[in-house]
Amino acid sequence: MDSCRRTGSRQSNDLGMAMLKIARLRYQIFRDRFGRDPGPDEPLFFDSKQSEPVVAGAREMSSQVMHAANATRSDYLSVMRYLGLD
Repeated sequence: MDSCRRTGSRQSNDLGMAMLKIARLRYQIFRDRFGRDPGPDEPLFFDSKQSEPVVAGAREMSSQVMHAANATRSDYLSVMRYLGLD
């Protein structure tokens, strides 16, 4: 039973690390795109065609998550499930 808890905990921790890596990458992309840090209510997954930060549509968000997961060597499918984008 102990090993089950450790495995689940490790998977949870892995997902947490993946989300942190992805958020860091998207934060930097936001800074590069808009020339400033994002505000607390601004999206890290934004519509790349807009001049102001606007939440990306589902298709673009999925693409941004996939790119960020690949760039950070994170588990794309787990992240997509967690974000409800699968």
